[in-house]
Amino acid sequence: MCSRGMDTMGSVDEKAGTRRKLKKILVTLIEGHAFVIFKTGRDGRVEDVLYEGVDTRMFETMWIGMMIDELPRVTPMICGVCSATHHIASVKAADGVRGAEVPEDAWRIRYMINLGIHLNNQALHPLVFGLPDFLPVDVEKRSMLALAKKYPELVKAGVRIMELGHRVVAVYGGRDIHPINAIPGGVARKPSSEEIGKLRDLFEKHRGDLEVFAKTAIKIMEESKDKIETYKPGYSYMMAVAGENGEYDIVNGRVRIIDAKTGSVVAEFSDRTTEYLKYLKEYTVPYSYIRMVTTKWRAQNPREGTIHVSALARANIVKSYGVEWADELRDRLFEEWGRPLNHPLLATYLRVVETIALYETISRELEKPLGDNIYTPPLRDTGEGVGVIEAPRGTLIHHYRGEEGKTTFVNIITPTAINAAAIEADLRDYFVGKRLDEMRDRDVYAAAVAIARSYDPCMACATHATYTGKVSPIRIVVADENWKPIRVIKP
Repeated sequence: MCSRGMDTMGSVDEKAGTRRKLKKILVTLIEGHAFVIFKTGRDGRVEDVLYEGVDTRMFETMWIGMMIDELPRVTPMICGVCSATHHIASVKAADGVRGAEVPEDAWRIRYMINLGIHLNNQALHPLVFGLPDFLPVDVEKRSMLALAKKYPELVKAGVRIMELGHRVVAVYGGRDIHPINAIPGGVARKPSSEEIGKLRDLFEKHRGDLEVFAKTAIKIMEESKDKIETYKPGYSYMMAVAGENGEYDIVNGRVRIIDAKTGSVVAEFSDRTTEYLKYLKEYTVPYSYIRMVTTKWRAQNPREGTIHVSALARANIVKSYGVEWADELRDRLFEEWGRPLNHPLLATYLRVVETIALYETISRELEKPLGDNIYTPPLRDTGEGVGVIEAPRGTLIHHYRGEEGKTTFVNIITPTAINAAAIEADLRDYFVGKRLDEMRDRDVYAAAVAIARSYDPCMACATHATYTGKVSPIRIVVADENWKPIRVIKP
């Protein structure tokens, strides 16, 4: 969490006789630092909105020349929250470079590593980032502390589920943060039957916590339908990995892009080849360190090719979670909100639904015997590989090339990088045309951060330089038509 503050600056347009203001809202409850910048016209109405990432991290360049086999161990250091997901995406790409055929038992262990971090994250986001925005607007500091004061049992149950997720990562990944077990060709070790047995007992013991967490969280959101309805989707597409037949699969399958209005599939590609380059366009902007991502076929106007990735996207793309309770909740949302589901704040609701699906999926897997075939030696040390999987925040892509065992090319596209343009689109949809000088700072702040936080942005992952401490966390800025700051908004 970050400190909050507001600076207000202004300039006078002598010809129009109007004063322009720059608003910078320091948005708390995200990972990393970012700005929301508003551009206003001479009449004071919002004309444009930008979402700026200010952290910079040169990890892709630093890893050139490193041994390919080291990347699955090193890339999780990008992030301490979803490090396990980078671990699995990285090893999947490294498999491709090394020509490795991974045994089924090794894949089952890899799946559990990713399932565990998803369970941890999908319980964490509602507690820390999502549900506080559903607290009444008169709650001065909406945070997990305020949520815990009003719903103590919800927070206690959620924290225990988060811990279970980390335990799964530790048992199957070697440690709960920055796991190390997955290696090109498989995994280094198989969890002992004793470790698995203890996990199985814990999941049975805390089943009541799942009910408390899910039912209370859903009740809070059901009572705030007007808030969900307030924020409309500005983005154009949604994307996720699902199984070959559309089943819930966050590691292997096909990548599908759907139209955010109709739900129809507009593109589909492999999760293991460079085919993604035919459909996704990365581009730089002068105001952010985020390399944004949109659809390639609308690259001439990237604002029309914005893509949303998250639990919300997965809910529209998978046919079934394979867990009855989770499917019933999603189908109820379809009946109420239509299909596809696309209101940004519904992402928090779907994270709770996924928590149910993940808990039950892990519980079932813990009951199955695990074989000993966990590694096959790689066939080569020169090649190219891609690993596309689902991180808790959405679709994650690792793409490597290697020669004689060393990396020559590294490209990582994170969910927040994909979502950045979609966040901008949603902010524009809500704010463009509004007169910010007629809105309280508190109300501008609440709306802007509710939209941004619904994506659970992780700026550390998305920005490709080290934070110097000279820039504030998230600031919301209002600028004139020349992008000159004229008002900074604080909560």
